[in-house]
Amino acid sequence: MTNWQQFLEASGAQWRDDVVTSFGEMPGDYGNLTNTVSDLGNVAILSAQGSDSAKFLQGQSTCDLLGLEPGRSTPGAICNPKGRMITTFLAYKVSDKQILLSMDKPLVETSLATLDKYAAFFKTTLSDCSDTHRQFGIAGPSVKQELLKFFPAVRAPNHFVTDDVGNILNCLNDSLFTIVTKTNQAESLWRDLTTTLTTAGLPWWQLQLIRAGLASVSAELSEQFVPQMLNLQATGAISFSKGCYTGQEVVARMQYLGKLKRRTYIVEAASPTPPPAGTEIATIHGKLVGTVINAAASDASNFSMLAVLRETALAQDELVIAEQTIPVKISALPYELAEQ
Repeated sequence: MTNWQQFLEASGAQWRDDVVTSFGEMPGDYGNLTNTVSDLGNVAILSAQGSDSAKFLQGQSTCDLLGLEPGRSTPGAICNPKGRMITTFLAYKVSDKQILLSMDKPLVETSLATLDKYAAFFKTTLSDCSDTHRQFGIAGPSVKQELLKFFPAVRAPNHFVTDDVGNILNCLNDSLFTIVTKTNQAESLWRDLTTTLTTAGLPWWQLQLIRAGLASVSAELSEQFVPQMLNLQATGAISFSKGCYTGQEVVARMQYLGKLKRRTYIVEAASPTPPPAGTEIATIHGKLVGTVINAAASDASNFSMLAVLRETALAQDELVIAEQTIPVKISALPYELAEQ
């Protein structure tokens, strides 16, 4: 057990596979949680350092990193030549010479292996910062006021601010924020934050991302989907004007010429057991109609999930998930999806 795990365990953290599942809260308690902080042990940082970092990543990612100013963030993805996403990420433009990419922790090594093949031609150094950085998720309807106690400002979505020791506070939306901190500063920052914020496990944070419609690629889903299947065109993760990148022809063809047969929806399910990412979804007649992207309990009896579904699944009021027939309902997404 690491020093960080021991530190959080002393505060009541319950661990499974290197992530905090709870601080004693149960799904039945979720209705009473407000203004929370969660340890994001499921994600890690890939750093690109050097004067060509943005130029290099511009040719390897779906988003416009050359046009990103320092202090700005953007979601994005790295695709294979067939347009299938190897990983999704949240990019932080720390300076003109450094970009941090936050992604599913097991995919940092995979992404490094992919990017290293091309990095030698650019003035950039790629590194795995899994051990040197920690990330927190902050959620709540009035969390902005609390964060102003610890950071000099709270920015608009896709902007971040740093404090005097380099901690990064990034805005996803008005009630969701991420923090990137160095591992050697994590304990001090956590102590400060928890003076006013309630601790909550990773499942609570994942539920907030599901409700926000923010899908991401985990190791179980790598190289399975084109970006539009996770609605990345609606969340600012794809630039259709930036020029070429690996997989760009497939992504552009899908946007302008293709018929998108599968996309991500928010699904409310009447079952207390969330299925793991990658679980297949079928109709009661056995026809495969989708895949679980992320799922989390929403209360003691139900779970919410982001799922890539075919249109035929939308009219169903029951679906077979993990070999169980479960009543389901499709919820509205918090953003617009253009018809394709």
